Amino acid sequence: MFRFDRKQEVFDFGKFKIGGQPGEYPTCCIGTMFYARHKIVSDPEHGVFDKAAAERLWNTQVEMSDVTGNTCMNQIVAESNEAMAKEIDWFVALSDYPFLIDSSAPEVRAFGVKYATEIGVADRAIHNSINASITDEELAAVKESDLDAAIVLAFNAMEKGTKGKMDILTKAAGGAKKGMLEYAKECGITRPLIDTAAMPLGAGSGATYRACIAVKAQLGLPVGGGFHNGASAWDWMKKWKKQHKEAFAPVDIGSNLVAGIVGADYYLYGPIENAPMIFPAAAMIDIMKAESAEELGLQVLAEKHPRKTTL
Repeated sequence: MFRFDRKQEVFDFGKFKIGGQPGEYPTCCIGTMFYARHKIVSDPEHGVFDKAAAERLWNTQVEMSDVTGNTCMNQIVAESNEAMAKEIDWFVALSDYPFLIDSSAPEVRAFGVKYATEIGVADRAIHNSINASITDEELAAVKESDLDAAIVLAFNAMEKGTKGKMDILTKAAGGAKKGMLEYAKECGITRPLIDTAAMPLGAGSGATYRACIAVKAQLGLPVGGGFHNGASAWDWMKKWKKQHKEAFAPVDIGSNLVAGIVGADYYLYGPIENAPMIFPAAAMIDIMKAESAEELGLQVLAEKHPRKTTL
């Protein structure tokens, strides 16, 4: 596949590492919980959810991680401060894995990073995300928190091509006063995970994947994204799957695999219910990348990797 000339950063997330040359470390698969209309959530405003069902979903993802050798995290999405606190409390009592703090509301994300700091779990919390529309209040919250990890989003509303994505990361562009990586540095983020901002087919999807190569080649940083969002936003597929629902899963999962081939280090693969589908597919790509890496004079460095399992 690829061996990049630039030194590739590797970030330690306690239980595993993310980054490096393609094939050295397994792709991290990050499932989402408590998302909008998640059936296990009965009251999103007050954070009421089926804890037994949530635990089963999380345990299934961990089991798939153990079987395949691909690492994993949890993406926690909350609709309110109350919900965020309850969801984080539930997760950190259940597991010692890393987790993402996410919400559609900036004030809830800001609360999340403050709360993670207050309860002493900032070392495994990841802010999602530093982006061109982030508010001053949210930036201040991240800066004042103890978090040092964040998703950094390469979304440029004014230039959706690969160049636009790289520009928004590295300099004032797309209406932003500074590059997103500069904002991240000012907030104390030393473990930035670049998200190439998945776009729908026909509206910049190619740049979503080309940017994976560009980020690793030019910046040497771990890269990934919510690639399934591009598939979900495909207008033709929205209509087609109404009559052919079996057609969507290969497209949904496959959107991640294309990114894996071009060097992605992590997948924000969407609903955690999809863990049984994504992990074997991710493992397949990682075995291919590891075999290719060996031809390029590299080797698997992770203790846990699909290349070292009995798959």
